[in-house]
Amino acid sequence: MKITEIKRQKKNRNRVSIFIDGKYGFSLDYSTLARSNLNIGDEVTDEEKEKLIAKDEFSRTRDYAYTLLSYRDRSEYELKRRLFEKGFHSEVIREVLAFLKDRGFVDDRSFVNKWVDNIIMSRPMGRMKVVYELRQKRVNEDIIEEVCDEKLGFDTETILARKAAEKRINVLTGYPQDIIRKRLHTFLRNRGFDFEIIRELMKEYFIDDIG
Repeated sequence: MKITEIKRQKKNRNRVSIFIDGKYGFSLDYSTLARSNLNIGDEVTDEEKEKLIAKDEFSRTRDYAYTLLSYRDRSEYELKRRLFEKGFHSEVIREVLAFLKDRGFVDDRSFVNKWVDNIIMSRPMGRMKVVYELRQKRVNEDIIEEVCDEKLGFDTETILARKAAEKRINVLTGYPQDIIRKRLHTFLRNRGFDFEIIRELMKEYFIDDIG
């Protein structure tokens, strides 16, 4: 089989169409073509063609994964799901994830550490909700528990609850006391804080214990 034409695609200028013996054969990313050193007039076998297509999909899948990771860190499951939704093949996704994990771009323990650090710094919530959200991202249970034990102990969670409560109370300024108390309790519960922490804060802010 001889390559008779190489043409940039109109809808995607980063890809090229390869024509073999005068007919469309397959397409490649321009960077894959450049690395292959293919030129018009070259002969290609079916085996070489399949290898090129496989390399091309790996490159496209990897590059899309890099794009996703450039926006924010993601768990392995999140990244896998997004790549699958984009239409990449399962086997290629597995290869790309292995490639990224070997190079430290995908690391669920690092992801959880950063996730919890962000919560502590700017998005206070209780351990129960943190665990729930991380489970939704299919992070290994042992990793979740180990990181939360290290960074979200009872004392830290109490500090976070007080920080969240005081901010919420400021928002509710002007409402009747019973309304503030009820809404604050609901707010802290929805944020996943430990019941004992909520009870103690309610006693602190409102003297009595609402139970």
